[in-house]
Amino acid sequence: MGKGISDFLLQQGGGAPETISIAFDLLGRGELDAAAGMFQRLLLQTPRNAEAAYGLGQVASRRGDVKAAAKLFAQAVQNAPQFVEAYLLLGNAFQQLGRIPQAQQAYRSGLAVAPDHPNLHYNLGVAQRLGGDFDGAIASYHTAIRLKPDYARAYFSLGNAHRDQGRMEDAESAYLSAVRLQPDFADAQTNLGGLYAAREEHARALPCYEAALRTQPNHLIAQKNLSLTLYKLGRFREGAEATRLALLLSPNEMMIHYQMGEMLYGLVREGDRETAKRYAEGWQQAYPDNPVAKHMSAAALGEKPPERADDAYVKETFDRFAVDFEKVLGGLNYRAPQLLDDALKPFLGERRNLVILDAGCGTGLCAPLLKPRARKLVGVDLSPGMLAKAYDRKLYDQLAEVELGAFLAKTSDRYDVTVAADVFCYFGELETILKATADKMAADGLLAFTVERIVGEAPAEGFRLDPTGRYAHAEGYLRQAMEKSGLVPKLFEESAARVEMEKPVPCFLVVAAKG
Repeated sequence: MGKGISDFLLQQGGGAPETISIAFDLLGRGELDAAAGMFQRLLLQTPRNAEAAYGLGQVASRRGDVKAAAKLFAQAVQNAPQFVEAYLLLGNAFQQLGRIPQAQQAYRSGLAVAPDHPNLHYNLGVAQRLGGDFDGAIASYHTAIRLKPDYARAYFSLGNAHRDQGRMEDAESAYLSAVRLQPDFADAQTNLGGLYAAREEHARALPCYEAALRTQPNHLIAQKNLSLTLYKLGRFREGAEATRLALLLSPNEMMIHYQMGEMLYGLVREGDRETAKRYAEGWQQAYPDNPVAKHMSAAALGEKPPERADDAYVKETFDRFAVDFEKVLGGLNYRAPQLLDDALKPFLGERRNLVILDAGCGTGLCAPLLKPRARKLVGVDLSPGMLAKAYDRKLYDQLAEVELGAFLAKTSDRYDVTVAADVFCYFGELETILKATADKMAADGLLAFTVERIVGEAPAEGFRLDPTGRYAHAEGYLRQAMEKSGLVPKLFEESAARVEMEKPVPCFLVVAAKG
């Protein structure tokens, strides 16, 4: 309310018009203490002064005391049942408090007084959507738009409701109407872009995010979505800058850190190592304690790598991918579990009743292949998200959330078979983990594993940390590490366990026994 105070309400309250006007003027200027003092004095003088209660409710709302605001707005409509704006703010306060049925009732009470009030219809729609009544919300938004054809926010919310129901064409139409009416409507531009991106129409999504960010440069969702869209379009240089800006807005959000790692990988694959190096150095300096930044910047910079991936990095990485892990791997033509099972068959023959260790078991992709031979099947992984998926398979006799080396140091079991599908890709120096594995193998036990292969000249260490964040190893180094660990290769061949960016990723497929 404020400057347009109704004569009717002044008569009901009995307060002096100039005093009410001054109080609302103070409220409008943000002088909350002074405004509150005047409203309180008016209420002491005339306890049924609806506008004083309404104004004091706005003061409470701005101070964050929503419960007090709701009580004051309720007092206002009790004292002046025709007070339409008080019903509106009462409903808004109930929404903030999560009291959705009461919010809907407040808006409906206001509509009983003013049935053609577009904001009441709109806010009723918001409350209906929050309460799960999407059809009711859509009807309320349409009524608000009929009453106010240029109501951009109502079109935006209509788009959201259609999207909730999977009506994407209707959602697109509503969002387009919102941005046509209000081109600087950042949220509507962002949601329209998100709709296009969900359909893989990234070239159409891009200008939506750019428009949102021109209006609202600190719009986090638009900035994150811009980064993802640039990645999808293969525009890694622009994408790296967009991701850097997203990190400034949300420096602790791990998804954005992973996105930076993917941008750097894309730059390296394109041959733009100088740009990758520049962003990697800035990333490393800005976030020295972030495990993803630490690991992936080192990978992009080609520095002398750490001897193994940090536990925090591995845990964060696989927890992040746990929900969609198998779907993602399916798109990469991932076949390490099957390769290892096929490699073991000639050496195991008809052996059954075995104690088997699935090292770095992940979601348990190897379990269906291993379980038929197992008396005891044990899975070990650092990621609780992955282990939850493995548990759901109900194939493991034991699952342990622990780093592999620490598990091997404590277990009293001796394993007839140990399988490590793409696990040693997170170790650079292999002798330590191979020896720990060999020490817990049965006398006639077998170890089967895959590890990525260096193509071309290898560094002096015999391994390198690639821009993927995974280690690759030279053949000579791998054979030497196995020999020092007391392992003898029974099968040692080149293969490819996955495809990335439409190219096979070369690996070694190894089956080894104790020497």
